Amino acid sequence: MKRILCATLMMMSVPSVYAQLDVTPAPVKHLYVPTGFDSNDSVEVVVTGNFPNPCYSRNTVSVEVKNENINVEISALRRDDKLRCPDVAVPFKEVVSIGNLQGGDYKINVNGTLSEALTISEATSGAVDDHLYAAIDQLEHKGGDNYILHGWRYSPCIDLDRVEVVSNGKDTLSVLPIMKQNSDFCPMKLTPVSYPVNLAVRGLKIQEPLVHIRTMDGKSFNTVLDLRERR
Repeated sequence: MKRILCATLMMMSVPSVYAQLDVTPAPVKHLYVPTGFDSNDSVEVVVTGNFPNPCYSRNTVSVEVKNENINVEISALRRDDKLRCPDVAVPFKEVVSIGNLQGGDYKINVNGTLSEALTISEATSGAVDDHLYAAIDQLEHKGGDNYILHGWRYSPCIDLDRVEVVSNGKDTLSVLPIMKQNSDFCPMKLTPVSYPVNLAVRGLKIQEPLVHIRTMDGKSFNTVLDLRERR
């Protein structure tokens, strides 16, 4: 009986971490909507924001498509205010996967505070994608509008055909590193690759533009630039 009593008192004396967590809407700031998606693409958009302090962290993302409306809810976990948290803003970036959509015009709403239009074109073929893209996982700035795409080539039977850059005219450049197949024999051989690309990011209407790079796995690599750091 004494052991049970001691264990009970110890559990009561230790604060419950889980009881100190609250679920709250994430403080979203900006919604980026890349252009160029069609009905056989996996559609992705990017949401950024700033947590007011490190006591916040990302939690869940839910997506609901109702006819032409796409409702996105991004929640955060907030620890109890009694815990000490430095007064430091914590930026976050959420890549939201919406999936395949039929061709048409849509409206994306995020946490009831952000909204943007999205246009999906009808696909020209029944393939998973109209193009085979490179496997890119890094973007390096070389100065001015010159950048390098870094990634991997999975087989010597494929090589870069061209890099297309499409602007939404506002805040996002979509980069399409299109590959071509040179041979029917495709042995698995992983090798690093680097491709130069010119990105006219300063032609956009924002100081923090998104570079959205389509990748081989049907998804994308996304990075938000801060042009104010380059003055």
